[in-house]
Amino acid sequence: MAAVALLQMSRSRSLELVREPFAAGCQDTASAAPMRQQRCAASGTRGRLLSWALWLSALVMLAACSQVQVLETIEPEPAPATAVAAESQVTPTTTVAAPPDTAAAATTQAPTTSAVTTEPTATTTATPLFTAPLTGLPTPSEIVRPAAVVKIDNHPNALPQWGLNMADVVYEEIVEARLTRFAAIFHSRNADMVGPVRSARTGDFALLSNLNRPIFVNSGANDYTERALRGVDAVNVTDGGSFDNGVFERSPAKSPPHNLVTDTARIYSAGTEHGRTPPAYFRFRDPGESLQRADAVSGVDIDFGQIEASYRWDSALGGWVRTQNGSDHTDFDGVRIAPENVIVQFVRYRQSPADPLTPEPVLTGSGVAWTFSDGRFVRGTWERLSERDVTVFRSDNAVIVPLTPGRTWIALAREGTATLVP
Repeated sequence: MAAVALLQMSRSRSLELVREPFAAGCQDTASAAPMRQQRCAASGTRGRLLSWALWLSALVMLAACSQVQVLETIEPEPAPATAVAAESQVTPTTTVAAPPDTAAAATTQAPTTSAVTTEPTATTTATPLFTAPLTGLPTPSEIVRPAAVVKIDNHPNALPQWGLNMADVVYEEIVEARLTRFAAIFHSRNADMVGPVRSARTGDFALLSNLNRPIFVNSGANDYTERALRGVDAVNVTDGGSFDNGVFERSPAKSPPHNLVTDTARIYSAGTEHGRTPPAYFRFRDPGESLQRADAVSGVDIDFGQIEASYRWDSALGGWVRTQNGSDHTDFDGVRIAPENVIVQFVRYRQSPADPLTPEPVLTGSGVAWTFSDGRFVRGTWERLSERDVTVFRSDNAVIVPLTPGRTWIALAREGTATLVP
């Protein structure tokens, strides 16, 4: 608008300058004098030049003003920014809304969801079970309580005993008058009744030393044995002792001294916090693993003196059924004693320092061992370097004999007192 006004002003001024010679008295040039005509002609020429100069100046100013107006119009113009913003918005909108991309995303996520769904099933199936250290059998949880070693009577008046079938390992050892007693080791299973419980012997100490501080349950001992027992790393739970806490009672089913009984619940309530978990005791066969260097046999007979024990393989029970002095050996509930494994460990007996009439087995060193498992027999050796060590049973090629997972009975027999039954 300013340029247009300037242009109009320049045009008006030019017209005035054009008309200026005529205003100066040159309108009637024909009647003017020659000199005056010359002046009027010169004045007219200057006026025209000045007029053209003003026109040219006006045009230049108009062009300049037009350029400024164009620049002012372009500088704030939002069109490029709007276009850029529009282009940047179109691309993500098109990508998100495109059906192929959405379908691809759904297809990609489907296997992931399926994998997450099936993973717990695979994990549950592959979850390893814990293994009982004395039987090799799977357990739903780790057994951390100590082993409980209970001295059980095997006098004829003590038959039938309570709880023997629930023990993981049972040792049979010779005592006075060529009778035997059992040292039953309970750990993975409980028993509602255990007994008859009898007294301790010095030969029991070696059975306790490699069980990592077990609970030792007995009815008492002579003075020498009691003093010696204080130096054994075991929790002594004895009838009338400081740890008994009502552990024992007398059963009316038998006469004293063959009727002192207890149960695993009372045993563990009296001594669990003082004991420790036992180590693995044997090597057990994996599923499908066969017993190497073994011969098929029917069983074995063992003559302890006044006790004659026999074991015969029973495939239906999957164990070695026991007879004692010609009669089936059953527990108090009438269940036949038939452990999955039987080991005859031939040992030397010496006189106990507690009583000259009491034999004491020597359980360190080495000797001959017969192992019976899965209806077969392996001839080999046993070895135990110290009382702290677990006894190792090997075949004749020095390989450790793997047992059938389950219960094991070990007969501590003198050499020459056992006979194989083909």
